[in-house]
Amino acid sequence: METLPPRGEFLAGCREIAPALIGTIPFGFVCGVVAVASGLTALQGVMLSVFAFSGIAQLITSQLVAAGSPLVVTVSAAFIVSLRLLMYSAALSPHLAHLDRRWRLFLSYVMTDQSFAMAVRRYSQPGPVAHKHWFFLGAAATLYIPWQLSVALGVAAGAQVPASWSLDFAVVLSFIALLVPAVRTRADIAAAIVAGAVALVAAGLPYRLSLLLASMAGIAMGMAIEWRRSAAKARGGQR
Repeated sequence: METLPPRGEFLAGCREIAPALIGTIPFGFVCGVVAVASGLTALQGVMLSVFAFSGIAQLITSQLVAAGSPLVVTVSAAFIVSLRLLMYSAALSPHLAHLDRRWRLFLSYVMTDQSFAMAVRRYSQPGPVAHKHWFFLGAAATLYIPWQLSVALGVAAGAQVPASWSLDFAVVLSFIALLVPAVRTRADIAAAIVAGAVALVAAGLPYRLSLLLASMAGIAMGMAIEWRRSAAKARGGQR
């Protein structure tokens, strides 16, 4: 991709990420339905999406709210599953260092897995970086607006469902839909197995603490395997 002016970079980012909306919009709708089903009001469900802007964090928060978990447990669980965003920020920080603080803060807020992947690919292409943050913004905005609208629609639909219609199954289906495509490497498989085992063993703990422990154990296992793989690769390269 050639060097483009800010408007061209923005529109290119919009075009590049547009196919991701096929999965993003239904997922956002489910997050809105689940938020209401967990006991949140319509306003709370929408504001959770605005402040978090993370489907996984929103689903986990909704599930823990439904279980009556303490605030510290709910916030800790959402923080743990969002740790990957810290790694994303570290990876992009060299490319965004020339921007002022307002730009960096806003881009960190709208960053998602998809927009991060698109931004990394754009920054890896030759050419000056002066306007490439507009590509990042275009990709992020193309996800952000439809996501919030789809969540709002889900909240509105969920509010019309009688309380006797338990929608807890939607949480399970959503996590299955997220998990299956994501499990690809040996580290992914090990993390999923360990997290599942810990969740089963700790299932009797109050306030859904099993979810928090399972998340921590799964992440630790995945990181350990990746660290061993990287170390083995480094040793092999030194031979």
